[in-house]
Amino acid sequence: MNQRLIIILELIVAFGLFFWYVQPTYTGSIQILHAKIASEQMVSRTMQKYSQEETRLEEKKNSMSQISIMRLSKMVPTTNGTAHFLFSINALASRSGFALNKFNIKNQNNNPQQNVSGRKQNLYKTFTLDVSGEGTYGAFRQFLGGIERSLRIIDVTSLSIRTNVSSTGKNINLYDYSLTLQIYRLPSAL
Repeated sequence: MNQRLIIILELIVAFGLFFWYVQPTYTGSIQILHAKIASEQMVSRTMQKYSQEETRLEEKKNSMSQISIMRLSKMVPTTNGTAHFLFSINALASRSGFALNKFNIKNQNNNPQQNVSGRKQNLYKTFTLDVSGEGTYGAFRQFLGGIERSLRIIDVTSLSIRTNVSSTGKNINLYDYSLTLQIYRLPSAL
């Protein structure tokens, strides 16, 4: 009889410990960390794919003749370092507590200006980057503050904010943000 009572008490303590500590911890902070890890892994895979594609295109460029490269360089700007820039934007977002979902490089533009001698010269180049993510308003403000303090010249040309549909019932103030950034760079490097 005494052993049965001890077993029943152990089961009650085990169930109580599960419902009081293990289950709330797992559904709370651990699930948030799992979602953050999954988001970081997705960004890392995207960055690896982009970096591999950039390397492949660089190898293809190196196999071309110099005349073809000169003709192409007049039309297509070099984009060395774009993957590094995207990685630094993602690191900034991560430090701010803002989770980025998607990057999309839209277009790249040359901006010819006349130099002192009257010849047209590309003084700077730009490319447009669409970024979307989710987070609290405070985290988003911190992310924008980091972009503002960046050494790169970056213009936010459009901003869209929507309530996060998945968080409306949970009383969490998460929003979905979509930004369009215009990034300026010198013609020789990104």
